[in-house]
Amino acid sequence: MKRTVGALIGVVALAIVLGACGSKDAKDAKDAQAPAATAPAKVAATPVPAPSGKLVLKLNGMLSNHNQGGALAFDQRTLDTLPTRSATLYEPFLKKDVQFTGIPMSELLGRAGISEQATKVQLHALDDYKVDFQVADLMAPGVLLATRADGAPIPIAKGGPVRLVFPPDSTVGKNKDFWIWSIDSITVS
Repeated sequence: MKRTVGALIGVVALAIVLGACGSKDAKDAKDAQAPAATAPAKVAATPVPAPSGKLVLKLNGMLSNHNQGGALAFDQRTLDTLPTRSATLYEPFLKKDVQFTGIPMSELLGRAGISEQATKVQLHALDDYKVDFQVADLMAPGVLLATRADGAPIPIAKGGPVRLVFPPDSTVGKNKDFWIWSIDSITVS
């Protein structure tokens, strides 16, 4: 135990020393070499009919498209009319590959008409769990608001009816805390 703690202290001390040796110029050079993210095609705000069935998802905040007061609300039927993509992704909680089908977040946020000044998006789940994202993180290619897993609707007991999934190359998606499920609302600010 003492050996492990000593080694850990040594590694932390080395990281601090090396971090202090870095210069702003070295950081800028590293950032300049990082590949630029591919920007998704801009999606225009599109009218969405008011929900006629049970409300599944509500977007509010800095958006220009509304169908229920100052919010954009969806029932499952309306969500199912939006363009979808499918991807087989490693599900970190099930520890296996799952084929998810869902709406690209760039498509959903674009249709909602999010403001160009918006910087943050908060997703809220039925159990009151909340996750904050930068707009750019959700607009990245491959980030889906999944409505189906392995071809079937996702029941609430298994994280449905909608959940967020990330492509394998997503830096944000590597943090399991961001894999939020049973999403009921999205707030753009």
